[in-house]
Amino acid sequence: MARRPEIQITKVAQFAGHKDSIYSFVLDRDTRTMYSACAGGFVVKWDIDKPDEGTMILQSGEAFYSIAKVENTLKVGSRSGVIYTVDLATNALIDTTQLHQGGVFFIGNKYSGGEDGVLLRPKTIADSVGGHFGKNTMLLAPDSLRCAIESEHSLFVGASDNVIYELDKSTYEVKQKLTGHTNSVFALALIDASTLVSTGRDGMIRAWDLTIGKEVYGVPAHEYQAKSLSYNGEILLSSSMDKTIKVWNRELELLKVIDRERYDGHTNCINKVQWLDDDTFISCSDDRSIYLWKVEIMP
Repeated sequence: MARRPEIQITKVAQFAGHKDSIYSFVLDRDTRTMYSACAGGFVVKWDIDKPDEGTMILQSGEAFYSIAKVENTLKVGSRSGVIYTVDLATNALIDTTQLHQGGVFFIGNKYSGGEDGVLLRPKTIADSVGGHFGKNTMLLAPDSLRCAIESEHSLFVGASDNVIYELDKSTYEVKQKLTGHTNSVFALALIDASTLVSTGRDGMIRAWDLTIGKEVYGVPAHEYQAKSLSYNGEILLSSSMDKTIKVWNRELELLKVIDRERYDGHTNCINKVQWLDDDTFISCSDDRSIYLWKVEIMP
């Protein structure tokens, strides 16, 4: 049996200033800029290399649940279903549009989903059939849509009806449904072209063979609900309400647990974790903090 690598974890920086739970952030790797969104209705812009210099660029009277960089704009999803659009050239708010009924849980380049179970998507040729010109919404699930990830040809959406939906990116038709979770699916990651991993309220990480549409492996990953996944081509990260970040290899073998006691980690639910590059990642939490971490694999 191959020896598991020794991994060293170092907390490099803290981004402090938010006064409420931080639900999400988005990274611009080219400019090493981060935008974070919180329950207090603030969006803050950060220079990753200067963590003490946060700048507020958007404020509203409601919680922000999701955030995405789309071309030269920032899209921010709110609790009420409004998506706010910020011009990144000027940091000015240029649009507010009610697109969902209830919270917006994810935003992609051409789509969004949320509490109403509706997937907002581009118009397709199929939408003109039967006189339904201009239609660009589809009720995908009877419960909330919680997360999404794209492959070359598919869009995968995790929902609160415990199902992962695989949709064709061209037609948005449902290609298959992956069932196995016992509660809401909160996060997805692609390991390779035929392997998807998922996690959610049941605390399990499950691996799916997309060629057969079946779960092939699962591990009880967290004590409480798991909120996020991120994969860098070698290491999978997961974060949870149990206040830990866990480090896994692609075979879902646990390599490291990052917690408060051993690493001066978060003190509350960790809502998102995401790789910045091959050996650094960022996490945000209900404890109002954002941390930058470095991962070193020891020879």
